Amino acid sequence: MLPLAKFWTWLGNYFLPLAVAWAYFVRNGPDEGVKISRGYWGLVASLVVGTLLILALTLYIREARKSNAIIVPPNTTFETESDRNLVISWGSVVTYFLTVLAALVVFCSRYADSRIHEWDKNVPMAPSFWGSRVAVWTQNCTQTSCYAVGNRFGADGKPLDYVDQYLPYVTDPALVVLALLLVLSVVALLIVIFRQPFVQLSQTDY
Repeated sequence: MLPLAKFWTWLGNYFLPLAVAWAYFVRNGPDEGVKISRGYWGLVASLVVGTLLILALTLYIREARKSNAIIVPPNTTFETESDRNLVISWGSVVTYFLTVLAALVVFCSRYADSRIHEWDKNVPMAPSFWGSRVAVWTQNCTQTSCYAVGNRFGADGKPLDYVDQYLPYVTDPALVVLALLLVLSVVALLIVIFRQPFVQLSQTDY
């Protein structure tokens, strides 16, 4: 169980400051298109990290029940398997998942501002999130770069370097797949939590 606890601690400890820093840049970037692109990648990272944390916790709980151990993993920065502090252990669980939840809200909120633009135009294809995506599917583009997740042009009219392309078959479908994996990991966790532990019968039980 120690490798799972180390992975759990490493992932949670590194994601927390990175999420806080990235959220700052998402809300305080120079241009809207850049901030939307940052929001997209923050959302991708949050979905991946959330899924991995839940899977690590699920596997740890399953193994801990087999060993009749404490079901929450230790924060190996401060604890060992033989020297546990439940305040730190449970505090880490709450902190990690609140961080993931807050990150999902912040980054999803920013990405929701996305209005698809044609690559060389500074006017959105439609005035709404879903409307601009519907407009993409009604067109047929054969160029290398067709669409952007936001406005690629700054206030001075010059193209920006850090606004991502919008790929109809990749950009949003990737988020859907990652969100589905997150939901499935939550379902797996709930199954492990509420499933009755297996009790092996001894000879005298017959």
